[in-house]
Amino acid sequence: MKSKRRLPLLKIIIIAALAFSAGYVAFVVPDAVESFMPAVDTIKAESLGYKPTVSAKGAIVSRGEQWMAVVAVNEGDISAVEIGQSVQLSGAALPDGIYRGSVISIADTAYTQQTAAAPEIVVDVTVEIEEGDFSMLRSGYSVTAQLKTGEERFVKMLPYSVIRQDEKGEYVYILQNGSSVRRDIVTGIELADKTEVVSGIFEGDMIICDPEAVSDGGKVRLK
Repeated sequence: MKSKRRLPLLKIIIIAALAFSAGYVAFVVPDAVESFMPAVDTIKAESLGYKPTVSAKGAIVSRGEQWMAVVAVNEGDISAVEIGQSVQLSGAALPDGIYRGSVISIADTAYTQQTAAAPEIVVDVTVEIEEGDFSMLRSGYSVTAQLKTGEERFVKMLPYSVIRQDEKGEYVYILQNGSSVRRDIVTGIELADKTEVVSGIFEGDMIICDPEAVSDGGKVRLK
């Protein structure tokens, strides 16, 4: 009867060491690789109510017993202004609230107005004041008018910082299955720190906040 061969102690130690090393590498290497992936934050598009308006500055004038405001609308905005549009008026000398009225006339000619920044081409728009405390009004008071140029609607907004642009147009990076994926978008109205996304973004999309740190198809990890 043949006796079983036993492995020398040295071989057992070597095999055990190799097995341990393989297991260690299997667990450590993925962690090491992951540490080199860009760490990103994500946001979703924000839904906001938007009231299309045109802002203009001017002065109060009186015509008999009727109070008016004549405001200078920039030539870039005048095409959106129409007779009958509702207007809100406010001013430093009108602390008791908002005055309301409507557009009754638009001047036929434009002229150059000097501003603190630079000269601009403007068109005078006359607003008839219909609501407010008329006893507070004085000819020559300065006013700021908000002319309502459309109905309120809800829009999807993103901060400018997440949007990039190249020769193909504007785009963002979406987080999909652990990767950053380019998504072309079309933008619309612009606010102080956000812009409307007309198309390209869908419900549930997670937009990567730092587009400069990633690339199309690259692996990423959440912070």
